[in-house]
Amino acid sequence: MKKSKPLIFWLLLIIGAIGVTNTLALSFYTSANIGTLFPGAVGGFLMLYAVFRYVIRKGSPIISNAVLRKSIVLIVVIFIISFAIVEVLIVANGNSDEMIETDYLIILGAGLRGERVSLTLMERLERGIEFLQQYPEAKVIVSGGQGRGESITEAEAMRRYLVGKGIDEERIIKEDKATSTMENMKYSKEILDKQGDKGTGDITIITSDFHMLRAKMLAKRNGLNPRGITCNTPIQVRVNCYIREYFAFIKSFFLDK
Repeated sequence: MKKSKPLIFWLLLIIGAIGVTNTLALSFYTSANIGTLFPGAVGGFLMLYAVFRYVIRKGSPIISNAVLRKSIVLIVVIFIISFAIVEVLIVANGNSDEMIETDYLIILGAGLRGERVSLTLMERLERGIEFLQQYPEAKVIVSGGQGRGESITEAEAMRRYLVGKGIDEERIIKEDKATSTMENMKYSKEILDKQGDKGTGDITIITSDFHMLRAKMLAKRNGLNPRGITCNTPIQVRVNCYIREYFAFIKSFFLDK
C-alpha cells in the first residue's frame, strides 16, 4: 500500500505556491525588487524542499551532517526572530505624529513614471499640501534625484505638482541629488544648514507608513529632530513593501552612518 505524504509536505507546497503566485501577480503591477521577489524565492525553495525531502528522499534529511543541519536551522530561526522584531517596530512607527508647525517640511520622493508622479508620491504630496496650507510660513524641501525610468528628477516633478496645486514656488526648495533615504537626509540637512540657525531645529517628514521608522532614524543620524506624517500604502503591495523595508532597515541600521 502506497504511503501517504505527511501534512508538512502539503503545507510546504501550499505556502510555497502562495509565495510564487504573489511574486508572479505583482510582476504585472510593479517593478521587481526584493519585496516582490522574496516571497517567490522562498516559495520556490519550500516547494523544491518538499519534493526533494518527501518524494525523492522518502522523508530522510537532505543534509546528512547533523551539525550543519542545526546550524542552518539556527540561522533561519535568528532571521525569523529579527524579521518579527523589525516588522513590529515598523508597524509601531507607522502612525503620524500630531501635526504641529515646523519651519521646514521634507517630502521624500517615491518614484516617477517618466515625468508623472506615482500614486504613492502623489499621496505624499497631497499630505504635504495639507501641511503647507495649514502653516503658510513653512517651507518645503522636496527630496529625490533621478532614477531609472524617470525623465526628470523626483524633486522637479514634486515642485511642478505643488506649484500646480497653488503652492508658492518661493516656499519650495529642491534637493535633487539623493538616490537613497540616507542621501535624502544628508543633502536636506546641508540645505537646512545653509538657511541659518532657523533651519537646524525641528522638521516634519512626509513619507509612507512602512518607511517612517527608517526615515526618522536616518534623520536623527544627520542631526535632525524629526516629526512624521505618514501615508497609507496601497493594500495590494503593502505586504511586499513591509518585506522590502526589513532588508532596507537592516542595511541602513548597520551601514548608513
